[in-house]
Amino acid sequence: MKYIIKKIKFYILILIFLMGYVSFSQSYSLNGVVTDSLQNPLSFTNILAKPTNPEVEMAFSIADEQGRYKLVLEKDREYLVSVSFLGFQPYIFKVKLTKNSKKDIRLKPSNNELDEVIVISEQPVRVREDTITYKTDVFKTGEERKLRQVLKKLPGVEVDKNGGVTVNGKKVNKLLVDGKDFFGGGTKLGVENIPAEAVDEVEVIDNYNEIGFLKGLSDSDKMAMNIKLKKGKKKFAFGNVEAGGGTDKHYILHPNLFYYSPKTAINFIADLNDIGVKSFTIGDYLNFEGGIGKMFTDPASYFSLQNDDLSAFLENQDFKASTNRFAAGQVAHTFFKKLDFSAYSIFANTDTDTQTQSITTYITDTSENKELKSVNSSLNNQFLITKISLDYVPNFKEDLSYSGYLKTNTNNRENDIQTISQSLTDDFLTFNQVDALTVKQNMEWHKKLSVKHTFSTTVNYYFNKNDPKTNWLTNKAFLPELLPLIDEETYNINQIKNRKTHNLDLLFKYYWVYNNTNHIYTTIGNNYLNDMFSTYEFQKLQNGDTNDFEKAGFGNDLNFSLNDVYLGLQHKFKIGIATIKYGASMHHYNWNADQKIDFSKSKNVLLPDFLAKIKISASEKINLRYNLKSRFSGVSNYANRMQIQSYSTAKIGNEQLENELYHAVRLWYTKFSMYRGIILNASISYNKKLKGIKNETLLSGINRLYHPILLDHPEDSWMISAGVRKSLNKFTLKFNGSSNLSHYTQILNTEVYKNKSNSHRLKLELSTNFKKGPNFDIGYSKRFNKLITPTNESNYTFDEPYINLEYNFLNDFYLKADYMRTTFKDNTDHKNIYEIANAELEYHKEDSMWSFKIKGTNILGIDYKNDTRISDFITSESRTYILPRIWLFTIVYKI
Repeated sequence: MKYIIKKIKFYILILIFLMGYVSFSQSYSLNGVVTDSLQNPLSFTNILAKPTNPEVEMAFSIADEQGRYKLVLEKDREYLVSVSFLGFQPYIFKVKLTKNSKKDIRLKPSNNELDEVIVISEQPVRVREDTITYKTDVFKTGEERKLRQVLKKLPGVEVDKNGGVTVNGKKVNKLLVDGKDFFGGGTKLGVENIPAEAVDEVEVIDNYNEIGFLKGLSDSDKMAMNIKLKKGKKKFAFGNVEAGGGTDKHYILHPNLFYYSPKTAINFIADLNDIGVKSFTIGDYLNFEGGIGKMFTDPASYFSLQNDDLSAFLENQDFKASTNRFAAGQVAHTFFKKLDFSAYSIFANTDTDTQTQSITTYITDTSENKELKSVNSSLNNQFLITKISLDYVPNFKEDLSYSGYLKTNTNNRENDIQTISQSLTDDFLTFNQVDALTVKQNMEWHKKLSVKHTFSTTVNYYFNKNDPKTNWLTNKAFLPELLPLIDEETYNINQIKNRKTHNLDLLFKYYWVYNNTNHIYTTIGNNYLNDMFSTYEFQKLQNGDTNDFEKAGFGNDLNFSLNDVYLGLQHKFKIGIATIKYGASMHHYNWNADQKIDFSKSKNVLLPDFLAKIKISASEKINLRYNLKSRFSGVSNYANRMQIQSYSTAKIGNEQLENELYHAVRLWYTKFSMYRGIILNASISYNKKLKGIKNETLLSGINRLYHPILLDHPEDSWMISAGVRKSLNKFTLKFNGSSNLSHYTQILNTEVYKNKSNSHRLKLELSTNFKKGPNFDIGYSKRFNKLITPTNESNYTFDEPYINLEYNFLNDFYLKADYMRTTFKDNTDHKNIYEIANAELEYHKEDSMWSFKIKGTNILGIDYKNDTRISDFITSESRTYILPRIWLFTIVYKI
């Protein structure tokens, strides 16, 4: 309680400081309505107030659907207010406020094209149907370094700490630069590296479709952001190079270089450091893996995807030591107006050392076993991702494209494990090597035959080869009830896995525009999968002989094939403000699991779908989507002989598994008002599994054997989320909340349990946006988690107050800092606390090519982070050690 009171006082002092800072410059509001000569409101009219004194901050407003606008101006300051709307003459007037005032504005139609050109060039924000365009020079203050700082100053745009971007509460899925993908379309690389001074306009496109003539036919919920660069020169290059060193010989080298011409663009980004910074994140990787074509999903995502070793590595952000080597290059060239070529390649090589300590409790209705574990790991991960694309557009009614994708990945891990359970101590030394190759190819042809008839066809091919090898060295036998081990002083257990996947997806879609309000869509396709999976487990004896585990039920040799032929029919129609699409697809599945016990089956499944989009206004929408979904499990679940998962777990598959079948419903609502400064988003989702795969678990002490089975109605879940953002003068208040509620079946030692899992998250944040003086993000996040089983109930909470600071001062200095305190507490009042703080000070003299930085990470010098995880019958508390305090001095040269 004392800590809470202390922190509340701290935040109150900061708020008092901020309020006091604002009070030095008292302000009044100017509001009114913008209409045309017939008194019709002109929504999305731009109202820009430029102060005659350059020291005073500019003010800006956009009229809402009712034509209302509101400007907040400083007292007794003179402003030149310009009002602009496409198709109307600009209206300009001067104002100096001594009180809150009202002024209605009536615009006259433009008399010539010159007026329209002036309006377009001067409008800070242009809104046209699904596109918002920001003229960034209007919002820049000259202190921005990277695209991140520019975006944070645009109305309705937010950037999170991981480089994710949202506009009016909706996530940006693809980043373009001058209309072309920037390194696959992920936002992080562009947000963190594109220099602010190179940006001319930011274009946000909702319901984005890469094929222009398919917009309105092919439904898309994606949002793209196109960064338009300044065109001061026909050919120009820009970028910067950062290099530095610090305490304990830590170092960083980070160049990023960009070249643009009317026909060619070349981008290069590199990073070499040992401070734990990853230029390529799990979000970027999943974006690349999500698909390579323009219109249709990656064929591999058709089936339930497993987290591979690369994604697990990228997701980990906590290390004792880390050396990162990263390079990314991209080339885009227009050979002639109709043919575009682009290619990028991303390479990374990382060495990391990690250390974790954990206490894990295994709970059944008859026993409770604890395991104390310490793990020291060394990992080298190397990957190369390359993609090439050709896009041929002979005319505005046809588009042909090809994309090829190659990924190679090598992962070498060494683990030193000590585990204590049931008063016994076991030591393990494990070695794991993974070599993987992935190839994807995509070809698409889209053609508009006439106003009423359009078709799309695509061919996707996916190939993956994955050969993980694992070696366990231990002083004591493990999985003694399963492994037929021969007693030796040191046990040497080996596992070799081989997996080779081929996936070919063919699809043809025909769009028939019956009339302006009715469309008929027909889809025909075939998806073929062939997955070969084998495992070989054995004990290597000290005399050189091999103890094969095949007679004990180990060793798999599976050839799994699945073919899906489907036919879909959909009807889309418009009635009033609603657009509705409904339909169904008939799938004929035929699959075969060829192994020692062969199994094959075929079946028909009808999958209905429904989508309703209700556009109440340009800024208020409601959407409802329903699908009956079908999904097959990963190939390892069909392998019907045992395979080792870890020193305490094994798995035996089930060749008789069928497809999962589940209802998925989602309702979401969005609304934004520039006049009121409010952005509101809310959604509710419900998933109900009719057929679902669950693991049947046999637990003995800490040892587990998993066996997947297909159950009727094994799980249902609700997901509810809501967020509101309110801007008031120089302050922005944000609130987000989410809840996940699920009921599911668990089978443990032949007993069937019905479990409940509830998790909730609340987050409140106050942000400032001052032209002068410090800017803060002050927030508080709280997470609640509860798991209820017939034998146990577990509760725990996380509290995370945080502060982020950005401050430009003395003209040439820029300070950035962040602080977060995490407090964990469970239902036994057990508590863990850790604090993380980082800071960076930069000096850059205006018009100079040089900048100088001092950067500190983990400046409070904590040794580790605490975490807790709760699953069906396992509760785990862990301690993960992190990089020590590091101070760096770097020099940046701007090209």
